[in-house]
Amino acid sequence: MDFVGFQLLSGIQIDITQAGANRETLGTDNSIEQFTIRERVERMHQNMDYLLPFFKKAGIKLQKEFEQYACHKHYSRGDFLAMEGDPRHHFFLVQSGEVRVYKADDCGREVTLYKVKPGESCILSAFCIMNGGKFPAYAVADKRTRIIEIPSAVFRDWLNRHDFWREYIFNLFSGHLSEIISKIESLVFQRVDERIAHFLVNSKPTHHNRLQMTHADIARELGTAREVVSRILKDFEKSHFVKLSRGKITILNQQGLQDHGRLYSYAG
Repeated sequence: MDFVGFQLLSGIQIDITQAGANRETLGTDNSIEQFTIRERVERMHQNMDYLLPFFKKAGIKLQKEFEQYACHKHYSRGDFLAMEGDPRHHFFLVQSGEVRVYKADDCGREVTLYKVKPGESCILSAFCIMNGGKFPAYAVADKRTRIIEIPSAVFRDWLNRHDFWREYIFNLFSGHLSEIISKIESLVFQRVDERIAHFLVNSKPTHHNRLQMTHADIARELGTAREVVSRILKDFEKSHFVKLSRGKITILNQQGLQDHGRLYSYAG
């Protein structure tokens, strides 16, 4: 294992945010205001259907509360949504884009714990709000990202009052915890070359089996050094598994990569 072990799931003191502080200012003319509110509600329903496909089963009461408390935010690539040790005042759902949640050691090496994609939520944010802990990792926008935030006090209130919300959060825990456990298994039991082979196989290449990523990108994902990644990729190139070019990796022999690292499956 070549990455300093994680210290997941530690604690925070939550401050309650004002319930209606996120409402938009809609203008002074009553007819314009009513029309704008109606449009906003329709957009919110569309967002809920996209983010939570089963949200239609939530009931009218929870849907109206979601519309009341949800706050939309935008982040550019590289913007941090959370730093290690931050209190969590909001629970967030990704509407578009992608958020990478990762750990970093004192030497600057990083390892991705999981990614929060459109329609998904962050397990560590939920856990911190529930147990009063501080955020134990970093969360950064991997691309231009839009999120919906729910105040932490409202999040906890919904857990107590709405069966639907509890089911959603417990399903969230189940999915991402499996992903984190798989990541820890790969760090402990797999060699770095096996992990890189699995990462390449499980990444989604563009046309012509080409991945748009640098050696440093792979190192950040897997918790190793860029020099180690470069050396292993050179070996893969000599074996005709891949072809390397600046900022790109072309997969030539996917079956060869699968055979090289078939002991464990990578959850990336």
